[in-house]
Amino acid sequence: MSVRTLSRRQVLVGASGFALGLPILNSVLPKELRAQGLPKERRFVAFASQHGGIDEAAMYPADSLFDHTENLYSGHDIQSGSLLAPIVDGMATLSEILRAPADILTENLLAKMNVLRGLDIPWYIAHHTGGHLGNYARNDGNGDDGAVAQDSAMPTIDQIMAWSNNFYEDLSGIAARQLVFGAPRLSYNWSSPSDRSGSIQEVQGNSDPRTVFDQVFVPEEDPSSPAPRPAIVDRVFTSYQSLRQSDRRLSTEDKQRLDDHMDRLSELERRVNSGAGERRASCGESLRPTEQGGNHLEELSLINDVIATAFLCGTSRIAIVKVREEAFVDYAGDWHQDVAHQHFDPEPQALLREVNQLVFERVLVDLAYKLDVEEAPGEKVLDSTLIQWTQESGDITHENRSVPTITFGGARGALKTGLYCDYRKRTDEGYARNEWGGELGHVGLLYSQWLATVMQSMGLDRSEFQSIEHNGVAGYGYGYIADHYRQAYSEGVEENASEILPLIGT
Repeated sequence: MSVRTLSRRQVLVGASGFALGLPILNSVLPKELRAQGLPKERRFVAFASQHGGIDEAAMYPADSLFDHTENLYSGHDIQSGSLLAPIVDGMATLSEILRAPADILTENLLAKMNVLRGLDIPWYIAHHTGGHLGNYARNDGNGDDGAVAQDSAMPTIDQIMAWSNNFYEDLSGIAARQLVFGAPRLSYNWSSPSDRSGSIQEVQGNSDPRTVFDQVFVPEEDPSSPAPRPAIVDRVFTSYQSLRQSDRRLSTEDKQRLDDHMDRLSELERRVNSGAGERRASCGESLRPTEQGGNHLEELSLINDVIATAFLCGTSRIAIVKVREEAFVDYAGDWHQDVAHQHFDPEPQALLREVNQLVFERVLVDLAYKLDVEEAPGEKVLDSTLIQWTQESGDITHENRSVPTITFGGARGALKTGLYCDYRKRTDEGYARNEWGGELGHVGLLYSQWLATVMQSMGLDRSEFQSIEHNGVAGYGYGYIADHYRQAYSEGVEENASEILPLIGT
């Protein structure tokens, strides 16, 4: 006789009647499931910014934070130190870019953050959207390297995770494997993802948070029904009331958690329906949106609310968001040509710094703060999550040496946090110049090692990505290293790129 085991999510369906509307409540679970501990699900969010070109002195904390040095490879030492953010005019300040109000970016939240420096895409990729998540073929073909890479399309890590049985061991209650918000040409997958076959195709995103809200919270309606759609809170109220008042096993803590969750869900639907996330012109196939300005910040705040609630409800565990940097400031010119491509001039550089500071404070920290809420006694949603924020380029537009990689969350203990890590090879031998003789700076480790680290921190095995067509010797991504990078790297950088990044591995 076979014994069928039930997941915690399935038990929740039976206990409360509505898996899409209520959080997991520990005291409702049967004793044998409570004894097993809390669910081990992990979540992933990627914010991808255009352009880059921010001076490193403005992006990164001071070297004085480093208190640990270790030799990684011959002639290649790496450094780390705990993140400390002095309060300056009410702002917890790691750097000119990495600062936010001290009552939001608290010591507790800072302890869940990492600043990673020295992760390279080691060839001339120029303008792209594919580097963020591993499909390096999605570049504009500027230069020989980029043109050659366009023939080597690969699925992005979000899609590999979304279709992995190690990430989604149980799909009950999952309304969407991943949420892709307004992110043209960021997410890619096989045309037949279930058996990992066919051509590599773009996964279309949606720029309207209301549509995504309906996708993950509201069941489809009969189009012939004339009645207006009832609010989602109304849909779950009967189950909520029954669970709240009738289940004697419900602990005081879970009663409060249930009440807080209903309030949060009601407020989210109010904001969604109020038009705060009004749909705006999309950038279509252009790297640069067709609309200048716009209330992009409000839209991103609402997107963060949808992500946070979806994660807490268990309706999805992956989200991808494109950040349109020029929409953060009132600028009437050509942002691409007059700002991003002139990053070395003081005025454009000042604009880039202003925008990216706002992205850090009002987008990245905003979501981390919203996820730093208890989902069960002693367990925060953020603790099971990994949020990453990456730039299109490093400190030089078109070049991807040392792509800034800022994170929150430790993926349920898979990664150490609270660290500033510098992977650069800071010796004369580690200094790279491009093929035209222009100075790039000190090389570090491969960005493909970070992508491999992300997937493994989310529970995937190396066998799930290592042998994908066009992948490099190790790590994840198109496996080319330009000569001017290869000459500067130490032996072992390429060969060991599937290892969890040093300094943050547990």
